[in-house]
Order: sequence, then C-alpha cells, then structure tokens
Amino acid sequence: MSVTVPVLRPRHLKAKVKITITNPDGSVAKVIEGEYDDPFTTDFDIFFSGMFMFSLVSPTSGVAVHDVAGNMVYLFSPASLYYTPIASLCVVNCPYASNVGYTLKMPGIWLYKSPFSPANYVWNNYSNVISNITYYSPSVTPNNPNSVAASYGGTATFSITQQMTNTSGNTITVASFGVVAVLYGVVGGAWFTTPVYIGINYFDLSTPITWSPAAGMTVQVTYQIPN
Repeated sequence: MSVTVPVLRPRHLKAKVKITITNPDGSVAKVIEGEYDDPFTTDFDIFFSGMFMFSLVSPTSGVAVHDVAGNMVYLFSPASLYYTPIASLCVVNCPYASNVGYTLKMPGIWLYKSPFSPANYVWNNYSNVISNITYYSPSVTPNNPNSVAASYGGTATFSITQQMTNTSGNTITVASFGVVAVLYGVVGGAWFTTPVYIGINYFDLSTPITWSPAAGMTVQVTYQIPN
C-alpha cells in the first residue's frame, strides 16, 4: 500500500513596511514600501523558544535575553530578577513603560542612524538610535486581537503604526528601524514596575532616508501570519 504525502508549500511570516515622508505643510513628499520574510531578532527567537524550554534551565540558570541596550536578562528562573515574564509583549498603552533608563522611554518603532546587518540584534545598534526627534504614541490595528484570526490556509494580518517628526533642527539620515516591545516580569505574584524593552524585529533600508527638519514620517509594519 502506498501513502501519498502532501507537499507542503513553504509559507513565511511576512512583514510589509510602508514609510510615508511628509513635508512640514503636511503634503506627502515620498512613500517607500518593502517586504521582509521572518525579520525577527535573535533575542526574540530565544525568548519565544524559552517559553517552551524553560524547565530545562530552571532553577539554576535561565534563558538569557538581551534588552535593547545590550543588558543581559535571565528569564524563567527563580534565581533571576524576573522569575517569570508575562507572556504578552506590550507596544500600546503599556503600564510603567516610561519607568526605564533607556534613551527612549516609549515602545514601538525606533529609528536608527546605521543598519543592523550583518548582526540580527537590536541592542548592538543602541548607540545609533535616533532620539532627538519627536515620537508619537504607536497604534495597533485592528485593536481587537480576536479579529486577527484567519481560517486554515488563510493569512491573519495586523499592523503597528507610528508617527514621528524631525524636531532636531537638522537633517537626519535614517538607515534602519526596529520594533521594540515592553516585557514585564512577575516578582512575588506582582508585576515588577521597571520593565525591560526587547527588540522584536529589525529592518534595514536598502537606501537610507534623508529626513529634513520639521518633516514628518509615518512608519507602518503590517504582519502577515500564515495559518
């Protein structure tokens, strides 16, 4: 008896990027679009796998993850500061998000002056984060997680969008950007009120953007998740 094994076509989690540059008067100066396959940072990969394998390393050590500044955090371990991370990562309306010592005190989409490649980390580019501009609060659509689901074989989508304005008074070169999320820890059954920021995605621009003073920028990352 023969058995027919179906050939599974490869499907990737895709991230579609749309960057809109606006003039000081609000008119659109330029639109840049691109698509990336599986653009996850190594630290996010480790964090995600740690949720399944933490019993292999606890309680003597932990799952080592870098925050956005390169500090090592040991998760899933009673011996660590973060006994257990809350499973959800936060980008919008995040409690205690500003109670951190990072250059930027807001999760979402961070702009950088240099590319990430060849390393797929966010932390190693921390010194190049663009901070002398105005970042506005990010938004996520749809805002109901249950509406993201898709049927078998379909594709679920959601987007993170953030606006910025070049208020530095100087022309800025934007070479890359990253999606940064807040990670909370539970200590003694309560949230630890100083969270950790970790890099989720990194995106290098094929051509750096020359961003004029007083100009605006809207960055949208739309995730397409195959079901």
